[in-house]
This record gives sequence, C-alpha cells and structure tokens, in this order.
Amino acid sequence: MRQMFRSPTVRHIALALAGLGALIAARPAPAQALHDVAALKAQVQGFAGGANARIDPRLVVPRCLAPALSWARADVVRADCASPAWTLYVPIDQPFAPGSALGAQPQARVRPAIRRGERVLVEAGGQGWAVSIEAEAERDADGNRIALKGPAGRRFTGRIEEGGKVVLSR
Repeated sequence: MRQMFRSPTVRHIALALAGLGALIAARPAPAQALHDVAALKAQVQGFAGGANARIDPRLVVPRCLAPALSWARADVVRADCASPAWTLYVPIDQPFAPGSALGAQPQARVRPAIRRGERVLVEAGGQGWAVSIEAEAERDADGNRIALKGPAGRRFTGRIEEGGKVVLSR
C-alpha cells in the first residue's frame, strides 16, 4: 500500500480528492443561505395592502432576517436588506390612488404624505421671525415625521403639519 502513494500521479489524485472533500464539507447548504422568495412576496403584499406582488419564484437572493419595505413609486415596493446588502424593486399589479384603500383589507397602508426623494419647503421660526429652506426627503414619511437632508448635506427631522406643511422638529 505504501508503494502506491509513492507515485506522483496517485499522490496528486489522493490530495485532490481530500481537498474536494474538505471544500464540500466547508460549503454551507444553499437552501440555508437563500431568502424564502415566497415569504418575501407575502411580506410585500401585506405591505401593499394585499395587492399582488410580481416576484419571480426563481429569484435567488441571500437570506435577510428583516427586509425593510418602503414605496419606491405608487406601483413599486422597495425591499432593502442591510446585511448582506441587497435591494429589490417589486412591481405591484394594482397601483392605488392616493387616499384610497386597496381592496377590503383593514390593514391597507396609506401612501406616505411625503415620499423619498421629494423636495419640500421646511419652515422654522419663533416669535417674530421665520426662516424656510428647501430640503430633500431621505425616506418615506413615517406618520407625521420625515427624515430630511438640507442643501449643505446636513440631516434633520421635520414634522408634517396639517395641509402638508413641514416644520423643523424641536
């Protein structure tokens, strides 16, 4: 038996097989490392108030514990994962009109008053003075609060008041 491993060819084949076995043993199972696309579709549909999300079931993305969902457009939901970093834009079959609910679902989400990327006029003031600047929404409005970025790149939070007016939060 010892004679057999003296041949360089047999020795190389044995080393290659041992290396291949080590690679296969160290490789994670593909099913464990991938995100469940059907579950992601259900999450997006829930976020969109039951509207049909068009996600190809053959889609392969790394597993994400909690994808963040937001509106990219009136008919597209954005799904973001922080780690590992990925972003999907998921088209929705039933775009909705602002102010209308989708279907008869009680948990239907209303379109945010201010959406990511929109430019808004932000006011700040006190007794006898007022200042306003134009800022860009960094994310969709969360209720009556909105994350903004000013002209010099400074980030701050605004409060959305009646009629869509945005004021600087204190």
